[in-house]
Amino acid sequence: MDYKHYLDKGIQETNEGKFDEALHSLSRAVGLKPNDALSNFSLAIVYHNMNELKAAYDSYSKAIECKPDMIDAYFNRAQVILAEKDDTKLKKALEDLNKSIELDPKFLDALYYKAVVQKKLKDYNGAIETLDKVLEIDPQAVYSKALRILIKQKYLNQ
Repeated sequence: MDYKHYLDKGIQETNEGKFDEALHSLSRAVGLKPNDALSNFSLAIVYHNMNELKAAYDSYSKAIECKPDMIDAYFNRAQVILAEKDDTKLKKALEDLNKSIELDPKFLDALYYKAVVQKKLKDYNGAIETLDKVLEIDPQAVYSKALRILIKQKYLNQ
């Protein structure tokens, strides 16, 4: 069987929440075609769901290596970094979020999480600027509005 069979099977198993089976199928797909971005990305999603953060990070990185304009791989890799609760890696998460935004300037989730990271890095004015971009694109973005108010009141005394 070819890698496409295992890729399709693994994606279906992932969608059904069968992560152990998906891990097996997608590992086979990656083994058959190691430089396929979608196989690596799909495998990363399985690892991410299984809370295997190091493996997820590595697989997202491989997907990015294979396809440097894969927006979701940058975004998801940033989510892995944020899930690790290691503030020393926040700048790396910020780099990935910035790359996602560079590839899609209207990627609202990436913009929101960029503001969250900026806040954690104590770049409050930068976070406000980022949140303003979100609200410019989607004036009804409730979480962005709330975070903007919190930063202005709590950290900028406005």
